[in-house]
Amino acid sequence: MDLPGESQTRRRRGRRNPAAINRRKTPVDTVVAVSIICFQVLSIQAAAIQFTKEPKSQDALHGRSAMLRCEVSDPADIAYSWLHNGQPLESSERRFQEGSNLKFTAVDRRLDAGNFECVAQNTASGEMLHSTNASFNIKWLESGGVTLKEPSSEGEIESSAPVTLRCHIDGHPRPTCQWFKDGLKLTEKSHQINNKERTLTFKSASPDDNGLYYCCAKNAAGHVCSNSNFTLNIIGVCVCVCVCLCMTVC
Repeated sequence: MDLPGESQTRRRRGRRNPAAINRRKTPVDTVVAVSIICFQVLSIQAAAIQFTKEPKSQDALHGRSAMLRCEVSDPADIAYSWLHNGQPLESSERRFQEGSNLKFTAVDRRLDAGNFECVAQNTASGEMLHSTNASFNIKWLESGGVTLKEPSSEGEIESSAPVTLRCHIDGHPRPTCQWFKDGLKLTEKSHQINNKERTLTFKSASPDDNGLYYCCAKNAAGHVCSNSNFTLNIIGVCVCVCVCLCMTVC
């Protein structure tokens, strides 16, 4: 049989102070809480930069305006820059950064060839994100002259010999070429025209072919005509037959 004092002592020993329990758990709870906070911060930082708009490859016309766009979901503390073929892009009056976008007042088929890339950097965390590459499919059309391709010089042109003229208009996509003589359009039915090589061939040239020849071409970029033309002037060959009459006087 327990004495009354002993029972109360055991009951007091069996009780646990809630405050003491909480004090013992506080360091563990703190570590867990800090870990969770750190994880959340890292998670937020890892997802801080996300592109909502990235530059897209597109068609463009030489000499016309264009825009490559770049945006992130949270623009706070974000600095934008652009790369061209992997190198930092230098702004000019023709091509410059406008906000986060890259603006072209006049696309150039030579200067703007290659890949463009947007770079977004968080100035607070130092995090940096590169966009996908984008490029222009630049359509262009450039005028040129009509020259003699065959024979090599005008002095070698002969009647009844082949003569080939070439149109030096060029572009992308490949332009469709048309030939004209003295302002009249020539057809493939009556003349040997090679659209791929942009040539006009006379298999057997004659004075009937004499005249002023020029070419015009068109594609998605527009329509132009040759800036210098060719005048064909074949001199006919006069063949004189001398008949000698021999009279024998008997």
